Amino acid sequence: MDMKRKLIVLFLVVATCFSAFAQESQDTVAQKKNNKVKETTEKEHNPKGEEKPEIVRDRLNIDIYHSFWMGMPEGVKYMKFDPGFSVSALWDFKLPNNSPVSFGVGLGFSYFSQFTNALLKVSDGWVMKYHVIDGGIKYKLNRINYMNCNLPIEFRYRHKKSGFKFSVGVRVGLIAEVSQNYKGADPEGGSMNRWYKTREIYNTQKISVEAYTRIGWKAFAVFYGVHLTKLFNEGTGPAEFPMSLGISISPF
Repeated sequence: MDMKRKLIVLFLVVATCFSAFAQESQDTVAQKKNNKVKETTEKEHNPKGEEKPEIVRDRLNIDIYHSFWMGMPEGVKYMKFDPGFSVSALWDFKLPNNSPVSFGVGLGFSYFSQFTNALLKVSDGWVMKYHVIDGGIKYKLNRINYMNCNLPIEFRYRHKKSGFKFSVGVRVGLIAEVSQNYKGADPEGGSMNRWYKTREIYNTQKISVEAYTRIGWKAFAVFYGVHLTKLFNEGTGPAEFPMSLGISISPF
């Protein structure tokens, strides 16, 4: 090959390499420019580079439910809907490394209702018993109110992307009040109508323990709870306790 052809080949090789290098440089510059624009956009939306805060952390839980009263004596009927609610404010303790698992501890209040066809009264031996109201006596209201102040402790799991969550917990509380409201004809057969509230319900346990779970999505969940303790001390009243099913709302 003569010198002229060698120079032509060398020129083509150099030109090809230069063209490839120039193309690669242009691609690199364009990529850097795109990355810079992306970083600038991200900084504009999140100037400190921090993760977006979680709004729903179940710091406030509102449970609304119906209670099924278990262990009721034969012949005593409770209504199809015995509404109740619980409100709890909790501090959410997250595990390190951005874990989806956390623990909640706080304070709460729970209310349960029981509508029946019987009145709770003290009987012989200072034992609380239900007395079914005579079928001929008309009444508009006959309700047991059961309230406690409690300490809820929860194990929680949240999936950040999907919003799915579930929790299991226990509420240990002090019984604040057990009372009875009645409105209607005199259950003793008198001619006057009666409308009263009485707290003369004795032998109730001082401490209540309830296990519960929530399964849901973001701010909404299905709630289920069951008392592990009975309403009355052993042998001093009906062996009854509430089991509750409803919905739970957590606004933040």
